[in-house]
Amino acid sequence: MSSSTTLLPIPGDVIDPPPKPTPDAVRELESRAGVLGAGVGVGFRAFTRFSRSKVTLLAAGTTYYLFLAMFSIVAFAYGMTTALGAEWVAELVTEAVAEAFPGLLGADGIDPAQLRSVGQTTSVIGAVGLIYGGTGAVLAASRSIHSIYGAAKDPRNVVVVRLRAVGWLLLLAPLILLSYVASSFAANLSDRILAALGVDWHGPGPLLNLGAFALTLTVNFLVVYLLVGNMGGIRPARRARLVGAAVGAVAIEILKTLMALLVGYTIDKPQYGALAVPISMLYVLYLQSLALYAAASVTAGIAEKDVPLDLIAAPDVQESQAVVENAAGLDGAERPGPKPS
Repeated sequence: MSSSTTLLPIPGDVIDPPPKPTPDAVRELESRAGVLGAGVGVGFRAFTRFSRSKVTLLAAGTTYYLFLAMFSIVAFAYGMTTALGAEWVAELVTEAVAEAFPGLLGADGIDPAQLRSVGQTTSVIGAVGLIYGGTGAVLAASRSIHSIYGAAKDPRNVVVVRLRAVGWLLLLAPLILLSYVASSFAANLSDRILAALGVDWHGPGPLLNLGAFALTLTVNFLVVYLLVGNMGGIRPARRARLVGAAVGAVAIEILKTLMALLVGYTIDKPQYGALAVPISMLYVLYLQSLALYAAASVTAGIAEKDVPLDLIAAPDVQESQAVVENAAGLDGAERPGPKPS
């Protein structure tokens, strides 16, 4: 017996208006051949997944875990790089945090040296706690994409689930770091290669910037592709994953470009006071989570493009309720609800 992917409505009186049927305009446009019909069909299916799975709420929950884990992971990264003598990695971490959240580090924010000090003094128990916090964000993403895809809850036991999250965290964290420091990484890599070849030439700036931008988009694409293909309990067809990952990579990069404006807008609000930086961080993390789940919705919409609209239209809650009440042995006289005085 397979488990249901969604909860059935409880017995009781339905007080909300009935679900809206698929608009006639959508049906008419989808029936047309060509790009227009396919685009409208996929777009409506993606929007249906986006709205029914309550993506805005899922993104808010993921933001909590990301915010909770971010400082711990950064402090732990500083500690590990210092312990291993990889000072250049610590510099990349500092640059990545500064790129993601302008104003968080530096004279007006947190002193990077303080984060390094905290990371160096982290105990083994503390390190386990840091990893546990980081896996919370991974699990939040997995459960959210499960919901978008309509997959049942992961049946693995809690230990296996947490260990898998640790593995994904170790894989995804360096890639996300690289996506923020692609320009520095590309410049450092080109200098090393040219130095090894004995060539004293740094090349034109625009060419290097173009390479860094291409690297950033590629890493963004890889991160989203891994998430939408492995975190949802269902692996969509490759074409759906490719398109969804491409949409997510572009959306995330646009948000990263606008981050300075978003953070600056929040910090400039005097009414926020000392809370301006945390509020701006929460806002940025929320938008990034929203972009990821929008990409997952697009992936789902493409995967089910051949499913008739009647099957994905809003279900009749009253009919579903009638099934539940019949199974519970309730008739019309026993149905809960307001009784006359």
